[in-house]
Amino acid sequence: MAEKLTRIEPPSTGANNQDVFLWALYLLGGSDRDVDVEDIYLKSFELAPKRYSWRTRPDLPDYKKTAKALQEIEAKSHVGLIHHVGQYDRRLTAAGSQWIELYIPIFETIYGKPESVKAANSNEFVRKAKRILEHDQFRKWKLGQPLDRFQLADLFECTGASPEPIWIKRIDEYRRVSQVTSNPQINDFLNQVSENILGRGSRNG
Repeated sequence: MAEKLTRIEPPSTGANNQDVFLWALYLLGGSDRDVDVEDIYLKSFELAPKRYSWRTRPDLPDYKKTAKALQEIEAKSHVGLIHHVGQYDRRLTAAGSQWIELYIPIFETIYGKPESVKAANSNEFVRKAKRILEHDQFRKWKLGQPLDRFQLADLFECTGASPEPIWIKRIDEYRRVSQVTSNPQINDFLNQVSENILGRGSRNG
């Protein structure tokens, strides 16, 4: 197996979860000392709350997102820049410190104002919006044709026999898509789905 090379490419020109993690480690003194991953997680959330928060609770950090960023850093995206000290501690390698310090102006520009750092999953919302807008059931709804429970299940990635809580969760996920992409048609469609499947009235996005 070929040896993985230490990263030399500059950081992303836009917000990036892996870059945030390394910048957080650097700001916590990770060039000179071991830093507990939980402290790095919290600092990452502080720097980019929209990227590292719960989907339904933007005031709370989602440790799974930071843990995923760490895994990506160590396995693929930023190889050689971080030292795995122990189960819970990380430190920047000499190459990692040099890499950060070389690009400090970029990090300060992108992450200097936490409220302006966009959510990581904006592309995911766009993908989901495209999925629903191109689905046959959405087209039928626009034409005033009846909706089919089993075809809707395909759209919402469940089954026709799925219990009500699953349908509610899936519908609410797409309501968030409607909000983020500013597409009220999606919310109107979801109101109809909710009425058909759950027997409930409309709800604003």
